[in-house]
Amino acid sequence: MSTLDENVPSRAPNGPGDPIFTPTIDYKCVPLRWGQHREFVSDEHLILLGDTAPVLSTRSVQTKFEAKALDLARAKTVIRVPHVYRSFQVDDPFEYYGTRGYLVMDYIEGRNLGDCWMQLAAEDKADVISQSAAIISQLQSTVLPTPGPIGGGPCRGKLFTDYGAGPFNSGSEMEAWFNHKLEICKRYNQTPQDIPPFKFRKFVLVHQDISPRNMILDAAGQVWLIDWAHAGAYPPAFERAAVAEQHLFPEFNKMLLNALPHYDAEVSQLQSIQYGLSVASLA
Repeated sequence: MSTLDENVPSRAPNGPGDPIFTPTIDYKCVPLRWGQHREFVSDEHLILLGDTAPVLSTRSVQTKFEAKALDLARAKTVIRVPHVYRSFQVDDPFEYYGTRGYLVMDYIEGRNLGDCWMQLAAEDKADVISQSAAIISQLQSTVLPTPGPIGGGPCRGKLFTDYGAGPFNSGSEMEAWFNHKLEICKRYNQTPQDIPPFKFRKFVLVHQDISPRNMILDAAGQVWLIDWAHAGAYPPAFERAAVAEQHLFPEFNKMLLNALPHYDAEVSQLQSIQYGLSVASLA
């Protein structure tokens, strides 16, 4: 896990040949990160800190898996993501899982794409889609040995019911869970009987929630991907299937799906078990 005394990247990476982590730092811009008391920091430096200070993000699930996914994305790709400094949990009896997670991470300055997508010019929308497809391509190039959240734990997201599933110790265990859902759907005539069983041969880094609401468009027109709570190692088709299940931003979804590999058979399989993931989610 990253710690508070690590260097902070001074800018976003511009491409595969650009360093992800720039080993330069301006201590005047980030004095409070190194324990200086506020009284010893000038007003000017505090104003500068407004552009660089970390933010605290909270989740109703464990954040250590999200932090590890973000660390992995920074290490293995040039996708623009926030730098995580710390993650921790606090017991909370009012939360469904009995805990609330917190992430201390960089604040990404820019516009939430969900707020500005409809106002973008056609060429800017096309550029966002091109960047989004490139992000997914980089994710898919990161091959991982076992399924599930980075570092272990139960799987969450639209494809794992509202209650989650697992943890799975192997691909065969995940296959068995999905095939159980398929068998339930067939038993109650909720899917065609000739849908083949699931067979997972490859696991890659999957975000599982790619949507304009989880993207920041910075002043240079570069896309940053945030909210990695459902990320993990899953079959490549899962990313397309997750986008196809998004109901908000239909124009974005359609444009992005047209730019992605199809995985028609695999996506059809996943769509065929919707009854098992919703009505029969506890079966």
